[in-house]
Amino acid sequence: EKLVCKPNSPIAQDMVRSAIEEQHAPYGLYRLGITMHVYADTWAHQQFAGVLHSINEVEDAEFFQNGAWVSAGFWQDILDDTIPPLGHGRASTYPDAPFLTWRYTDGAGQLIERDNTDLFCEAADEMRKAVRRFIAADPDAEVEGLSAVDLAAIRECFVEFSDEKGEQRHEKWLERIAAGAFSFEPEELSYAPRGKESWKHSALGSSFDEAVYTVDIGQFIQSDWKKFHDAVQVHRLKILRDILPRYGICAA
Repeated sequence: EKLVCKPNSPIAQDMVRSAIEEQHAPYGLYRLGITMHVYADTWAHQQFAGVLHSINEVEDAEFFQNGAWVSAGFWQDILDDTIPPLGHGRASTYPDAPFLTWRYTDGAGQLIERDNTDLFCEAADEMRKAVRRFIAADPDAEVEGLSAVDLAAIRECFVEFSDEKGEQRHEKWLERIAAGAFSFEPEELSYAPRGKESWKHSALGSSFDEAVYTVDIGQFIQSDWKKFHDAVQVHRLKILRDILPRYGICAA
């Protein structure tokens, strides 16, 4: 039961606190990004556990579409036959789709119903508070969540951007930000996951795993790619070595 994910759990709050308290490390901002991803997933992945266990069973999955519940049917049968009950594997990407309302029966026979849009809006509000505390360099700072205007704009994006692939939804978010849909100033943002504009290419001179790299060591150490991977390692170590044992959890 201790391993079942819960939204904004005490463990998740300790994780956020750790990132804020240690923000002055060279990789501090990158660690914040990683932490916010994991923090948001405590809402999206709630009621699942990152172990192979029957609690992660997903039966009779249905989606709410056009005013009625529609069975996942054949697709769910494929998941049951090919994906073990590990984490939310048997739920596929259902928990991660911001626009989806769905329900299923879990391994304990409980009917679980999710409105992902409501959950994601709650997560976004708490993430805004966490980022404001990071800026204040105070994990206990009194800060406000999202304004009603921004929350409404975010909810609209969650609902409207219903593309199956996250990369396509991401592009639409960038367009909406550039168009000035939110309270902050419009900004042209971009991110290249691969290719010559990617962090990996900038750090190593190539984005191919099999390439032989000749790099400037000073440039490499200061690269986004290196700092991101430093942050990932520190994040994992802090969770496993420092935070989880406080709650009687030993995981590897």
